[in-house]
Amino acid sequence: MKIKLSILLLMMTALYFAQSNQFIYEYTFKIDSLNRDKSDTENMVLQTTPKGSKFYSQVKAVYDSTMTAAFKDARTTQKVHFDFTSLKQAKVNTEVIKTYPDYKRTLKKEISSNDLLINNDKKLDWKISNEKSKVLGYDVQKATTTLYGRKWNVWFAPEIPIQDGPHEFCGLPGLIVKAEDAKRDHSFTLIGTKKTEVSPDEILNKKAREIVINEEKFKKLWSDYKKDPAKNLRQTSGSTSISAPVSVSASITFDGKTYSQDEMLKLIEKERKEELQKNNNFLELDLYR
Repeated sequence: MKIKLSILLLMMTALYFAQSNQFIYEYTFKIDSLNRDKSDTENMVLQTTPKGSKFYSQVKAVYDSTMTAAFKDARTTQKVHFDFTSLKQAKVNTEVIKTYPDYKRTLKKEISSNDLLINNDKKLDWKISNEKSKVLGYDVQKATTTLYGRKWNVWFAPEIPIQDGPHEFCGLPGLIVKAEDAKRDHSFTLIGTKKTEVSPDEILNKKAREIVINEEKFKKLWSDYKKDPAKNLRQTSGSTSISAPVSVSASITFDGKTYSQDEMLKLIEKERKEELQKNNNFLELDLYR
């Protein structure tokens, strides 16, 4: 009931002041299809504005801003030691941008530190069921669709007049408050709300380092990455250009240990190879086949 009242207050405020709102979802996922007993969670944010929305990891937002500030400081102060011991790393790097009122979607993925954008203007094929229920105190209705090879069951609340939801889900007559794939490997559940002041351009505009590609190009890049997951790191560490984020002699403290840059590269390469072994159950299944 508390969440319901909070959302109603947000909607009343938004109608009068066109302010943006944050809807917080708990994302539960099983990244290893061979170990479905183990699941992870991450809080995700659906940031809405009058012109569109952005869906992203709360943890990643903090991580990115902290890292950007640290390396910006390094360029001006020549700092060569960084302590990221207390910095929590995100489990989810995926972001989704949607524009209103056409609800065109852009999926942002990361491969080898490259930010890749995949545009999608195809509307989701929704089948709205007569089945109704209660979620978080709301009267909700069930709908189903298929996204990237997965079948999804979602519940939307007609009394919340926002045709948006977690990840790429949108286009239903009400906010999507819960979404779960048929195998129950991935699910999103609304857990909170927050009123914010954010410029639509701040979240919708393409950043300089982001690269627009199609799905086939993404699959090729992913295939190359699996063969050599640390290639870009070695290339960056060998760079002598002024654009390199830190010097080759820099040291980094992480998890209470201090590493030289070369040691850090080897550690990251090892972790990436191990991660590839167990990360085989992506939400966007078709992109990784």
